[in-house]
Amino acid sequence: MATITVTSRGLGGGIVASAGVLALISALVMNPVVGKLTKGPLVVDYADVLVGYFWWATAIGIGLIMLGRRIARGKSRADGIAVLALMLGAIVLFDRFLLARKGLPLWRYDPEVRYVHRPGAVRTLAGAGRPTELVRINSWGHHDTEFPEEKPPGELRVLMLGDSVTMGFAVTYAETYSKHLEDLLDASDRKHATHQVINSGVHGYSTFQEKRMFERSLRFAPDIVFIGFCMNDVTEPFIVDTEYGGTGLDYHGVSQTPNPFVGWLSNETGLGRFMQGLALRGKSREAEARLEIYNVLGMAQTSRTDPRMQEAWRILLTQLGEVYALGREQGIPVVLVIFPYTFQLLESSGREPHEILRAHAAEHGIDVIDTTDALARAIVDDPQLVEYLRSKGRSREEVFAYHEHRMRKYFFDHDHFTTEGHAVVAGEIHEYLVEHQWVDAPGADVRHPTH
Repeated sequence: MATITVTSRGLGGGIVASAGVLALISALVMNPVVGKLTKGPLVVDYADVLVGYFWWATAIGIGLIMLGRRIARGKSRADGIAVLALMLGAIVLFDRFLLARKGLPLWRYDPEVRYVHRPGAVRTLAGAGRPTELVRINSWGHHDTEFPEEKPPGELRVLMLGDSVTMGFAVTYAETYSKHLEDLLDASDRKHATHQVINSGVHGYSTFQEKRMFERSLRFAPDIVFIGFCMNDVTEPFIVDTEYGGTGLDYHGVSQTPNPFVGWLSNETGLGRFMQGLALRGKSREAEARLEIYNVLGMAQTSRTDPRMQEAWRILLTQLGEVYALGREQGIPVVLVIFPYTFQLLESSGREPHEILRAHAAEHGIDVIDTTDALARAIVDDPQLVEYLRSKGRSREEVFAYHEHRMRKYFFDHDHFTTEGHAVVAGEIHEYLVEHQWVDAPGADVRHPTH
């Protein structure tokens, strides 16, 4: 009977190679193909990290198998690096495993503007109850289709700045007002050979971030810029931005950090995202307390009387002034577009912020498009009913109840539009462009020189 001799070198090499085999097996389990079987359509939200895990596990597995075989053959340099390779491989795979479990958000860390869209990212709208609909971010980091950096001859380029309302919360790109506007221009305007409406909106952005986005978008040579203003722009920095006393932890899953390396560790690694989750738990009560102080309804009612709100407005209007100044410096017209909260549609008493914005814009020679009245007309189809309910002493909530079905048609929630709401906004911006002779009016039979 043959005797099998097991040497310490052979045993050590076998252990290293076995670890490599386990890594390869994990690669066969943790990948988008298997993920589709377990997560269904939601695998889209994890596909990038699952692909990353698969390739890391495959590379580590093959490397460990090769190291193990070399160790078993005899003494070599592999002896010195085997333990290190095992330790590092285990750490990397554990980190990638955590990341594959938690996933990466639509945004990534940015040292200048806190966070930006993750270029090329694809995510579902599952959080909005639409798991089969997708958000696609182009290579420039926009919720938009791909387009060249250099503007083609004869093209009208419109740049949209803003937050989640502009970006399109809970809607696909085709449902945003940027796309609706582009379709309107393509259908009616003959002054320009082509039209490109660039949707640079990002969830949660405040005015100072939109200014930076304006600066970065100069490379696309926009002809005109529309900056969307949502009412929480006044108060949100005080809730989330550490520069203004916020938590620094509510940037849609991206932590605010002091430098790029820490930013990468905190936001792009599995362990960092795990620790971030723990930190958010500890900060939730603080964030809620700040939300009680700086809330939109309170801001609308006390903008001119509450010292805290006055300070918030001072900061915001300074930042808006910087956006307007950048437009003048670059010779690019800037137009302010005001988006309402639903409570502002039925009661003019809640529109004091609009007056502040219009007065400030007038000081800077800036045109304003206030979409509040257009949305109110679309939703309040019977103004006499509103007056009757008010005359009977009905509260705002009770008046809202009579229009809830109309609200749901145009608003996804208190400030984000459905595709119908986006279409109303696009119509208002298109009307402005026609009125100021940027483009042809619909149905106009006008001949222009060939561009």
